Amino acid sequence: MNRRGLSLIEMLLAISITSVIGAAIASMMAAATTSLTSKNDGRQSAIRLATTQVRLGAYIAPSLCILDKGNTFLTLWNEDSRDSDTVHASEIRWIRFDSEEKTLNVYFVDFPEEWSQAMIDAADVECNALTNYESLFNGLQSDNIIASIALVDNMQSCAFWINTTNPIESTRVCIRFSFDSSFGETNDAMIDESIRMHHAPSEQP
Repeated sequence: MNRRGLSLIEMLLAISITSVIGAAIASMMAAATTSLTSKNDGRQSAIRLATTQVRLGAYIAPSLCILDKGNTFLTLWNEDSRDSDTVHASEIRWIRFDSEEKTLNVYFVDFPEEWSQAMIDAADVECNALTNYESLFNGLQSDNIIASIALVDNMQSCAFWINTTNPIESTRVCIRFSFDSSFGETNDAMIDESIRMHHAPSEQP
């Protein structure tokens, strides 16, 4: 009676082939997973880019003019709600990048509900050509009458440019920014927005 079986060499060869096939399958699965993750990350970045453009455009495009600008902030005259042709604190929107929280936020005056109209009128500062809008913002924030809304989160960087050296005369804003993602920091993206109906306030003494 002949007994047939695997020799030691044949067994080692079979184990080696199985190991190679297993490694190849594992490598293919890892590559497929990475590809899917990369595609999902790309889709998320595209959605966040579109969201950023829409949200910034909703503030910049209908604003009357730019009051002040820094590398990481933009101050807008949002509307002339008093029809005075002058800027009041409640008409301003401060768009600012928080590098610690990695968020882009919009700040605005929010008077307490229990305040009388006389108290609101007294606190609603009328600005002029000499107004320092950063000092105004800090003062209002100290008085606890500034509220904020996060426009975009997970921002790694954000910088603003305008098309003239004088913010009041500017009609175009360029925003350059990047996001945090599962693959690290994304490439810089850029958004251009224009103020559609530019109108500078009248100067006050």
